[in-house]
Amino acid sequence: MKHMFYLMVIGLGLALTAGAHAAPKLSGSVPYQFGAGNTTVTIGCDAITNSSSENATGTIQVQLWALKEKYVSSRISGHVIASFKLDGLEGGNQYKGLKKTLKTTMPAQRGSYFLCLTVTEYREGGYVITDFRNYTNAVMLGPLKTFTLLGPWSWQTNPEAGTISMKVKKISHTRSGGTGSLKLSVWATTKPGFSNKTGGTYYEMGSVVKKALQAGYNYSDVENTAKYKRPPSGTYYLWLVLLEFNGKEYVTMATLGSEKPYTFK
Repeated sequence: MKHMFYLMVIGLGLALTAGAHAAPKLSGSVPYQFGAGNTTVTIGCDAITNSSSENATGTIQVQLWALKEKYVSSRISGHVIASFKLDGLEGGNQYKGLKKTLKTTMPAQRGSYFLCLTVTEYREGGYVITDFRNYTNAVMLGPLKTFTLLGPWSWQTNPEAGTISMKVKKISHTRSGGTGSLKLSVWATTKPGFSNKTGGTYYEMGSVVKKALQAGYNYSDVENTAKYKRPPSGTYYLWLVLLEFNGKEYVTMATLGSEKPYTFK
């Protein structure tokens, strides 16, 4: 199944302008660096300078964009990852050694994007682009994963005891605050893939509820035992599933699958 990318035009189209107006311009290097999990980005530049020796600029806005193609001129269509504002500059003045660490907003669809840093100035009617820098290499961006299950993982049944054990290397999250309560479970499915219980038959073989995780915390070397519910005889794909309670119900947040199907006789 092919997935289509649709990039949203952020606000009104921004036009590259030139002329006798005062205009903020970039100079020197403009490095960027994503933080852990792409939740933040640090943007820097050697200077932003007012190109006019006489006229003041309007309010300045710096934006980091994710684009399908490198920006050339005229309207810009894409997704703003992060932005910040600066007061306007008097004639001949500049901001030197700027460095800002900002929270990011990732594109709605995961894919390869070109990054572009734009400087815009507020003039009558809105912001207009006065300068920009394209970054050379495309980067892979997309929605941030809230939870991660890090393998290897395994399961083992004890029919005499009526239990199933489950192990996984790590459960982690990227929430800025705490999570809801978590449920770790093992499922058997008649078809490969685990997506909202559609396509095929799903059997939950056992589950345990774990306490919520606070910000910055994770579960390592997880090992739990649950009551075992044997699926009907047949061949199944096995899944370790992590769910989070959202106040009403448990919602699937991450999965790990078995490499080969398993037959229950």
